[in-house]
Amino acid sequence: MKLLKLTLLLTILSNSTYAITRYVTPTGSGIQDGSSWANAAPGNSLQTIINTSASSDEVWVTCGTYTTTSTTNRNISFSMKNGVVIYGSFAGTEITLSQRILSCGPCSILSGEIGISGNSDNSYHVVSNPIGINNTAIIDGFVVQNGNDNRAATLTNGLGGGFYNNGGNSGNVCSPTIRNCVIRNNSAQFGAGILNSGHTSGNSSPIITNCIITNNTAYIDGGGLDNFGLGGVSSPTITNSLIYSNSAAQRGGGMFCWGGNSGNANPIVVNCVFANNSAVDGGGLISSKENLPSGSFSGNSNPIILNSIFWGNTASGIGPQFFLLGGAGATFNATYSGIDLTGQTTPHVINVPGTGNLNANPIFVNISNAIGTDNCWLTSDDGLQLQNSSPLINTGNLTGAPILDILGVIRTGNPDIGAYENASITTSIVNNEVDYFNIYPNPTSDEITIQFSDNLNHVIQIRDMNGKLVLSKITSETEILNLSNLTNGIYIIKIDDRQNKTLIKK
Repeated sequence: MKLLKLTLLLTILSNSTYAITRYVTPTGSGIQDGSSWANAAPGNSLQTIINTSASSDEVWVTCGTYTTTSTTNRNISFSMKNGVVIYGSFAGTEITLSQRILSCGPCSILSGEIGISGNSDNSYHVVSNPIGINNTAIIDGFVVQNGNDNRAATLTNGLGGGFYNNGGNSGNVCSPTIRNCVIRNNSAQFGAGILNSGHTSGNSSPIITNCIITNNTAYIDGGGLDNFGLGGVSSPTITNSLIYSNSAAQRGGGMFCWGGNSGNANPIVVNCVFANNSAVDGGGLISSKENLPSGSFSGNSNPIILNSIFWGNTASGIGPQFFLLGGAGATFNATYSGIDLTGQTTPHVINVPGTGNLNANPIFVNISNAIGTDNCWLTSDDGLQLQNSSPLINTGNLTGAPILDILGVIRTGNPDIGAYENASITTSIVNNEVDYFNIYPNPTSDEITIQFSDNLNHVIQIRDMNGKLVLSKITSETEILNLSNLTNGIYIIKIDDRQNKTLIKK
């Protein structure tokens, strides 16, 4: 009996120690338990698979369309889970994550299209994240489309057709990580693409990276995103993302930041592009500290903009690129950015020093066709890339910039402004390898050796594909680095001798 108990205990410990990958395809295969591609779970059980997963588990999903429900219940949505990474856009043969190729952008579609054709009866939210979600809940590699919360607006209704991150009310939080996603064709009263709700002493400050937020429509405010920090906090970090061709019937075509009632809506926007968004006021962005009910002002709405572009946004009223409401507590804090100041009248001006900003045409490849003629995101003809003659090339600030651009191109020196690094210039820098570094083996599994043939001190940095620093060291001698604690994937190694000689490798 004691032996049996010990065996059961070891089994439980084993199951809790090792992360599990679960597999999902549209129709499933084999015995459909999700244990492998050969036995993948069917698409109608995707949410069950997410719910079954434990912290550190991963869910791998192939290309195809996954609807929120097979019924006509508009209240049903997908939701994320703390500690679980939901990866989309697999072909169904991959063994490692690095084999996944987003060759035409994401191809796994989460859809709110249920019932009859058209959005009138679509799911209110495609992804609705509950209270308690934090940054360890990760979604990566999906198209999120066709949500429609057209209910009359309240503190909980009419919000977030694509993503609704509900961290509202005292002590609550809802701040997931959203990566490599296309959020498109969603509608809602507020925050059609993404609504981050931290109202009334709550907090919703997600991390949004390498995302394309496009063609979303707000019936009132916040076409692309709405950061609802009224009396609470809603301050997401948005990096390497495109907020393109969204619209709002009233204010904030690209993004609405609302920090009234002594709240805070202070998003950090780094190497992003806001283009061709439209509204009555604030075509690109609105920063508001208006209280509810309206008539007075308090709180803070201070978006921090770095290395980003605001161009081609339009307003039939005031503030084509940005609109400020509420006096000193509402700002547009932009540095090293390309911003069209035409038509920006007082008080809708950059009310901070604005170091490094340029009021110059970015010279995009094609601002009218951001996806390019191949109809594929994240390919060489994307329209919001910079032409070689662009004045925004090499005019950004490296401090705070992500190490890779939206296409995975390495940023070095002074980065370009916007989400794309100009490839023709970057390639010459990346390939400028010097002969006194020797790195082997590459690829590797457990350790890598770095040999030097000079006598200088070298700074070694290893970062993951999201730019997170995972190892740093200064040495002048041959170094053997133990990498066995890193998860499988592609990493960037940068070696700098502090004398303008740098090697960067994948």
